Amino acid sequence: MYKHIKSLTSLRGIAAFFVVIHHFSYYTLPKTGSILSAYSDFFKNGYLWVDFFFILSGFIMTHVYVGDFSLKVNSSNYRSYLLSRFARIYPLHIFILSLFVGLEIIKIFLLHTSAFTGKFNLTALFANGFLLQAFDLNCPPLFWCDTYWNEPAWSISVEFVIYCIFPFLLFLLLRNSPKKDLIIYSFTLLSILLIIAFTRGNLDSIIGIPSIARCGLECVLGIITYKVYYRGNYKKYFNLNLLAIIAITWIILIMNYYWSYWRSLHDWLVLPAFCLLILAFSVNNNSVISKFLSSQLMLYLGTISYSIYMVHWFLQELLKIFWLYEFHNAFGKGFTEYETLTSLGLFLMIVLLTASLTYRFVEVPARNYLKSTIFAKQ
Repeated sequence: MYKHIKSLTSLRGIAAFFVVIHHFSYYTLPKTGSILSAYSDFFKNGYLWVDFFFILSGFIMTHVYVGDFSLKVNSSNYRSYLLSRFARIYPLHIFILSLFVGLEIIKIFLLHTSAFTGKFNLTALFANGFLLQAFDLNCPPLFWCDTYWNEPAWSISVEFVIYCIFPFLLFLLLRNSPKKDLIIYSFTLLSILLIIAFTRGNLDSIIGIPSIARCGLECVLGIITYKVYYRGNYKKYFNLNLLAIIAITWIILIMNYYWSYWRSLHDWLVLPAFCLLILAFSVNNNSVISKFLSSQLMLYLGTISYSIYMVHWFLQELLKIFWLYEFHNAFGKGFTEYETLTSLGLFLMIVLLTASLTYRFVEVPARNYLKSTIFAKQ
């Protein structure tokens, strides 16, 4: 039985919260983004927290499954692992997707507009239902097509691919020496930089091969970061509180600015800082930050983070449709600065409330049901 690392659960919740702010501020109500960016580009760079998720996922999955796949990967433990991962992500995904289908029907009867068109076409619906939305390889740019319904779910699509190969990655990487780990870590970072430079020039690559590589390579960073944690040697040379301060300062300095010219380098530079952040808080201590992250409120935020991540885009679409139906213009048109920021605050509260409900009544019951029924048949 693995030990629960509380601080990392809370960090996952904070990262999900930042992604929600980014999407609302720069997609749903761009005036919010303009207001926030006048002070800092921290939230404009919010998509980078998805990369934090990928690194953290590699770390946590290694923590959970190191005992299962350190010696061998066989059909029995691989099947159990994959079914567990499927039960973790799929039920909520398909539930949110069904809500989007409902929104398209509402468009027909309330707004009297065309539905199931554009990015909400039926082919994309099929792809989303089978977690294939990140695999449209026919797009001219290869990795930027409207094949999503619930946009954040693109990451679930590529992550499930990495789930399929993760046990084999783990089996291979656990055997390496610290010296070889350093070489692989450096090579992985270099590979990510090349992918950024030769695709969109930033880490916001959503569809196709680059997003699969993005997730897989960052998962490798997480695995190697876990090996450093597991060996524990770094604690002899670094004070954990100092390491946390360095990581947080590093992240803030990078996220605070939006480099247009050196965009590739900007996004790439934050990745080692994410690894340091995870490493710094992987050991619970008596620091003020660790106590804060271990509080019940922050732990709950982390617990419902998957629901937060998956439900917020639907709520954005619902809000825009409701506003158009009720007020006959785009959401936020004519808002003052006060009204704009108030809208952000209210939206965040609605997301938290909705995520609490979907976690309790959809995510957990469906996951438990699938695990009990599927595993019972093995």
